[in-house]
Amino acid sequence: MTTALPERNLDLLRAIAVLCVLADHVLTVFNLDQSGVVTRWEIGRMGVLLFFVHTSLVLMSSLEREGPRHDWVRAFYIRRGLRIYPLVIATVLLVVALRIPPSAERVATNLAVTPTLSTVASNLTLTENLAGKPDVLSVLWSLPLEVQMYLMLPLCFVMARRGVTAVVGGFLLAAMVGVGAEYSGVPGVWRLNILEFVPCFLGGILAYAILRKGKRPAVRSWVWPLLLIACVPLFVLLRPAPDKPERGWLFCLGVGCAIPLAANLPKSIVTRVAHTVCTYSYSIYLLHLVALWVAFTILRPSPAVVQWGTCVALLFALPAVFYRVIEHPGIRLGKRLVAIAPRSSTRDGSRSTSRDSAPELASR
Repeated sequence: MTTALPERNLDLLRAIAVLCVLADHVLTVFNLDQSGVVTRWEIGRMGVLLFFVHTSLVLMSSLEREGPRHDWVRAFYIRRGLRIYPLVIATVLLVVALRIPPSAERVATNLAVTPTLSTVASNLTLTENLAGKPDVLSVLWSLPLEVQMYLMLPLCFVMARRGVTAVVGGFLLAAMVGVGAEYSGVPGVWRLNILEFVPCFLGGILAYAILRKGKRPAVRSWVWPLLLIACVPLFVLLRPAPDKPERGWLFCLGVGCAIPLAANLPKSIVTRVAHTVCTYSYSIYLLHLVALWVAFTILRPSPAVVQWGTCVALLFALPAVFYRVIEHPGIRLGKRLVAIAPRSSTRDGSRSTSRDSAPELASR
């Protein structure tokens, strides 16, 4: 039986995540909110951590749906590769070709950087952290971590199927490895900074393990936003920093524990908007700095109403175009490639054909 996820709650979670990152960069462009209870950088980092929890949870469900396939790991990697890389490649080439500043701080000053070929190559392959190269666009920093986490997700899936206790044990082990990697002082270990973020992803995997129990949610759906707010003190009190990523682990664990508690939100205007934002969230995440650059750097001499109008228009138009032209075709290609599978045995020993699995794959 497929594990039921609170899909509308997760749509809201992902929409909040991308809006946090957007808010961070808008505030940065205008040099606002440098201090306070939560700084602009912390708002953006909170958004990225929510992405990590959301991604790991929904990918556990995706792996579960691949369950009848004997080649479930291969199918997972094909689909994720075609989901992630086409839009990254297009974005990197766009940024390099137009000499778009790599960060919100540089957008504010229109300070572009000419990357080397090796830097471009590492960004195209999402290996910047392994190669020690800078990001041509600052938001790309999180994607190598996601891609490298994908290598562990099939193992995490097996662990989650064993239950909550196994995931908690995995979290403690990952925390010890992460602390050891951060403070070991071993030359070159900085290239493996993924080890410092694995516990963040395990928050979503813990949520999946709890949801697998199929227990009735403890609270009503309207409490869901309040549960997210209740997790914020874990972030504020520990205050994660660029050199202290481990301080975000408990926040991710708290969000993961909160997800199974609330019933799924009913359909409403809010959930429909959240679903739309969620659909385009990957494109918004990668392309919003381009919109800010055009609106507030290229059009800087223009009246404020023109700049803000252009910014809002591009924040809608760029993700919509790139999703339709690049991202969605990549997703569909991944589905088609996975659906074309030779007749073979499934993991439970029964026989399966690509014709049997095609309708289910097409529905995702």
